[in-house]
Amino acid sequence: MNVVIVGAGKLGFELTKILSQENHNIIVVDKDPDSVGPIADNFDVMTVVGNGASVKILKEIQVNLADVLLAVTENDELNIIACMLAKQLGAKTTIARVRNPEYSPSLPTVSSLNHFGIDLFINSEYMTSQELLRLIEVPYAVDIDYLADGQLSLNSIKIDESLGIAGKKISALNFEKFTVVAISRNEKIIIPSGETELLLNDKIFVLGRSSGFHNLFSLNRFKKNQFKRIVIAGGGLTTQYLVQLLRMKKNRPQIEIIEPSREQCLVLSKELDNCRIICADATRMEIYEEENLGPEDLFIALTGSDNTNLVASMLAKKRNVVEIICEISREDYTSLAETIGITSTVTPRLLTVNTVLNLVRKKSVISINLLSNGDAALLELEAGVNAPITKAPLKSLALPAGVVIGALLRDGNVVVPRGDTLIHTGDHAVVFTQRSVTNETEKMFSGSQF
Repeated sequence: MNVVIVGAGKLGFELTKILSQENHNIIVVDKDPDSVGPIADNFDVMTVVGNGASVKILKEIQVNLADVLLAVTENDELNIIACMLAKQLGAKTTIARVRNPEYSPSLPTVSSLNHFGIDLFINSEYMTSQELLRLIEVPYAVDIDYLADGQLSLNSIKIDESLGIAGKKISALNFEKFTVVAISRNEKIIIPSGETELLLNDKIFVLGRSSGFHNLFSLNRFKKNQFKRIVIAGGGLTTQYLVQLLRMKKNRPQIEIIEPSREQCLVLSKELDNCRIICADATRMEIYEEENLGPEDLFIALTGSDNTNLVASMLAKKRNVVEIICEISREDYTSLAETIGITSTVTPRLLTVNTVLNLVRKKSVISINLLSNGDAALLELEAGVNAPITKAPLKSLALPAGVVIGALLRDGNVVVPRGDTLIHTGDHAVVFTQRSVTNETEKMFSGSQF
């Protein structure tokens, strides 16, 4: 596939890194030589120093041959113009990263604006707010992904003493409607078998029907927490989108926003009625003491600064807050966040990367990196005619090491596969694999011989 990436910032770098591993033909355009340099030094791709919204530059790189143009600079207007011009010059698909809500369509995650030459808009802040809402609704989950049009959920759950499953083998959990498809242990991914023993502080990835997770572990203690308040540090776009989403929920708790900018506080007070706006620095403990922040509250750090978010989260932890969600821009801060007691983290850039990758890929409808180093991938694959995966029950197949088939979609129904399950042509399978055997796994479903 021919891919043009306009913008060599952090998002452009990450997209280039992953797409180059999949042997796409990539051209990266940015007017800043210092941004283009690291990409040219690290990846086997073509780089061009120039304005990605210039007709001259787009013609020079033969954008008419591009299957996809991704405009992901920090400038909304440049992204929009680049997509519009590229479409007119013959690019097949254009995707624009747009953050300003004034430019976003009515559905701000990913929406069609074909008549303007833009196939897809991606709004990072709105996607982050959606992820935050999921974490609020399932407090015991560290992370949640929805698959198969929402029918399936992948919940990552950190094992602590309260669960009562540390030291047990997966086969002893008697999961009938769920599959443990991966384990994150000491920042490494393990693709487990039934004999794998779960350890304290493991993060397990559990796949199952979305509507059934309230019965996970058959324990009643996993009832949705009834938070007295949701206290949010930071009053930016993500916070505003999140409040709008929370307003749609019944029995929503009280919402308080801590924002240091007086000007922004005035904007929030007009835009977000029924929210208490506190004009203060979220890194000052006296603010939390004055507000009597405590165990009955949910705290979310969304200031736009990793350092400020981490400090604010530490102060909330000192106030004995149990549920703390923190936005971070660097994946290597995830382990640090866990050590200081943060319940969950969200990384907007990775959410955007995964969304773009899902749109670009053809065979793999879904592919999500579990860790920043990309140790494992989540794939949704369709079994082709006469594919090797359809030749025998799963227990009799020579699947590559490091592969777990977590769920099947068959005629609109969810099937939890076991050893005697036979996959049929046309079945969609949600598969966890070590990244090193992704190609082999796809061949098992496509029917290619290897």
